[in-house]
Amino acid sequence: MAHFNSNQWVERNDNQPGFIYLIEAIGVNGWIPGCVVKRYKIGLSRNPEARLTTFHANQPPVDMRIVRTIYVEDMKATETALHKEFKHCNVKLVKSREFFDLNPINLARVHWAMTRHETRVWSFADVPKRAVAGGLVALLGVGLMIGYGLRATPQPRLEPIPELKPLPELKKPHAR
Repeated sequence: MAHFNSNQWVERNDNQPGFIYLIEAIGVNGWIPGCVVKRYKIGLSRNPEARLTTFHANQPPVDMRIVRTIYVEDMKATETALHKEFKHCNVKLVKSREFFDLNPINLARVHWAMTRHETRVWSFADVPKRAVAGGLVALLGVGLMIGYGLRATPQPRLEPIPELKPLPELKKPHAR
């Protein structure tokens, strides 16, 4: 896919880090509408929330919601792999080949496949602030207990070692 940038045609490179999303079209499909088989879109985006807004503005009057997003190193390769793995569930629409009718088992398989492809990125923002605060309070408490314990324990008194006197010199017996 490409887009215009300053009146120039720029080819978009989707083989770079970004997000794969799973968006549900609420109440669109199913044996009992929307209950057994539901319609989902598996796609790629650098900003899934903005993509959802675009859907609401451009797609048929259907409520849609993001079910899951994962961060990947190569958006296009991951999206292609997921589309290929679930091609038996693909819905061929005029405007898109990215919608899939998924029963609960296939939906669970999609989640599992997304987990396999996900790139784990760790940051300090992922650590809950309460856990950090609790850990610091616990560490402070342990430090205070150790410090108090060292002060409360009687220290052994070191006595000076008495000075040793030299031994008297022994007389040697005379040889006869």
